[in-house]
Amino acid sequence: MDKDNKHPFSGERVFFATKHSKEKVLAPLLKDLGLKCIRANVDTDKFGTFSGEVERVAGVRETLRLKTLAAAKVNPDARFLIASEGSFGPHPFIGFVQSDHEALLFVDRELNTEIYVEEISTDTNHAEIEFGPRDDLHAFLKQIGFPEHGIIVKPKGNKDTVFKNLQTLQAVGQAIIDAFQVSTEPKVILSTDMRANFNPTRMKVIEKAGLKLMESLNSFCPECKTPGFAISKGIPGLPCADCGEPSRISKDVLWSCVKCSYSEQKERPDGMRTIPASDCEFCNP
Repeated sequence: MDKDNKHPFSGERVFFATKHSKEKVLAPLLKDLGLKCIRANVDTDKFGTFSGEVERVAGVRETLRLKTLAAAKVNPDARFLIASEGSFGPHPFIGFVQSDHEALLFVDRELNTEIYVEEISTDTNHAEIEFGPRDDLHAFLKQIGFPEHGIIVKPKGNKDTVFKNLQTLQAVGQAIIDAFQVSTEPKVILSTDMRANFNPTRMKVIEKAGLKLMESLNSFCPECKTPGFAISKGIPGLPCADCGEPSRISKDVLWSCVKCSYSEQKERPDGMRTIPASDCEFCNP
């Protein structure tokens, strides 16, 4: 950003509620705005773990709020807070493809505003298998990108034991042996370690979400000039290219301020003005 045109948040600190080094990908982006990203001393695992020891009981946005509140407790004078939350499973639109859904929440305690962004990507190595004594370990390790990407080993039917932080083939082998000894069946569960500091692929998706956050922080409300003026929802009605009937797909989008009540209805930013007949509920019911 031009030094003569500083962002209004320039010179401030933002505290990131993370224990898995996510600040490494967001700090350089925030630095471009003049914000210094500091890792908050918060145990975010208490809000849910991918390995199953702690179930996530709240929704994504509520979990993000809980994380920022925890960061605020240990940094009571902090104005800006960030939290990140990821989930993995079938893509919401391409059901048979695995996806990574990353969400970020930026909180301004002084203005009492929240900026929420999300990124959904099919670029993920998320996988889990049941592994037996005669199965091919190396095939699965190659599939998930080990050792650059971590692996988790769990005995089948025993939720109290989890082997993590496995970064060598020897450590994985020993964890499998130990897991077999406490498994209720002659099987163990092998899964990708989806914690960001053990998963470079996930880190890249978090970075993409971070770029969306930067766009929102650099978008100012025309009315009150508050950062975070962004698309809040889609307005259906995109017509079919063949029959012209309106569809449930967004024709326009509503841009809204996170602080005041100002909003604007605009055309879709991707330039799409019609849908093909194959996606039309009238031409292709």
